[in-house]
Amino acid sequence: MKVILYMAQTINGIIARENYNEDFLSHQNWNIFVTLAEDIGCFIVGKKTYEVVKKWEKYNFDSLNAKKIIVSRGKMSKLKNSYIYAHSPKEALDKAFELGFRKVLLAGGGTLNSSFIKAGLVDEIILNIEPFVLGRGIRIFSEEAFENKLQLRNVKKLNGIVQLHYKVRK
Repeated sequence: MKVILYMAQTINGIIARENYNEDFLSHQNWNIFVTLAEDIGCFIVGKKTYEVVKKWEKYNFDSLNAKKIIVSRGKMSKLKNSYIYAHSPKEALDKAFELGFRKVLLAGGGTLNSSFIKAGLVDEIILNIEPFVLGRGIRIFSEEAFENKLQLRNVKKLNGIVQLHYKVRK
């Protein structure tokens, strides 16, 4: 199973404010995420990301034409039919595989991103870097003991956003 981590972030690696608000991210980043998620057909997020996004008025996961897997170690409230619940990264990938997917998009948050990369499950990373600095917030990876070497595959300028595409060396 190929796992592509996609994150929009500030230049210093913050994906959300401390209150999980992502108001500094552009509409363009949402459109890029939607295109990737629908092209791949399946994406994975953590419970906190799911709960934050479902409250948004302008953007939400419900309208995406893709399977949505929510990972949480704890119990979840009832999910809509287009959502699937998993207890771990491995279970999320197993469920995606059972549905016929051979590639998935991982869209965090920081704790889930760390769980996947620590387990050696991330194959590629696509970072969209917004021209914004934020002193505090949720980082792309939670602070844990792990490291990975990356190989730069591509760099794009997208109307003020810099997109970096890496392969994870295993």
